[in-house]
Amino acid sequence: MATFKKIVFYGIVIAVFAIFSNYMIKIGLRNTYKTISGEIKSSSPEIIMSEVKTTDINGYAKGKVKNNSDKDIDRIYIKLDLYSKRNVNMGTEYLEINNLKVGKEQDFEINYRYSNVDHYEITFIDSKTLLREQFS
Repeated sequence: MATFKKIVFYGIVIAVFAIFSNYMIKIGLRNTYKTISGEIKSSSPEIIMSEVKTTDINGYAKGKVKNNSDKDIDRIYIKLDLYSKRNVNMGTEYLEINNLKVGKEQDFEINYRYSNVDHYEITFIDSKTLLREQFS
């Protein structure tokens, strides 16, 4: 019986340690992200950024797209340009938005893997512009 109690005790200690470690890792990672500022270069459809955060090696942008025009949007792309402190383009990410009805909103999230990002610019482009940019 004493051996069983020891096994249960050590099992509980290991489980508590695993949960505590996982919690501390999440807190540590969350504190490494810093908020960056940027510019939205489009007014129709409307982009509402909720947060854009970066670390030394990656980051993400979250927001909403609202169709404030007078016609439905079939296909459009969000273009996220990421810049360093010296305005060097560190990279560009694209996200396709489909079937956005008039007056409707859609949440989006764009993840990126670029280092030394300081600020961003966000715009909309169509599929022809996207093809030109990818092949130039």
